[in-house]
Amino acid sequence: PNTVCCNVDAAWDERTGNCGTGGVFSGANTCLLSSHISDSRSCISSALMAEALAIRSAVMYAASSNVKVLMILSDSLSLVKLLKGKSSVPALFGILFDIYHFSSTFESVSFRFVPRLSNVEADTVAKSALTFLNSSVNGV
Repeated sequence: PNTVCCNVDAAWDERTGNCGTGGVFSGANTCLLSSHISDSRSCISSALMAEALAIRSAVMYAASSNVKVLMILSDSLSLVKLLKGKSSVPALFGILFDIYHFSSTFESVSFRFVPRLSNVEADTVAKSALTFLNSSVNGV
């Protein structure tokens, strides 16, 4: 009952290397949190890296908001498997290090896979952030 859930997703543009990330919070005590977070970045090498950045943002935001019990829901099965196994891969080392570091501030943190159709709201936030970055880069 005291669990804060955060659905996260990323939208990555292979052509530009830009990505947008999104997180949508729900559950206990979310009145103390923003309902969603978003960010955009350039020079991102892969969709997996973009997904990891989305999770890092959510974990860091929840930690700074004094959330005690956090459940991260992502539609990136390979990333969820990495996080559940407390594993790493060279390309994501720094990002995963940050996720593991900030995860230690929670009483409990879990990472769960959700199907893409259950993650539509976070996907919409991420795509909006990517669209905004792409249009501002192109001077539109």
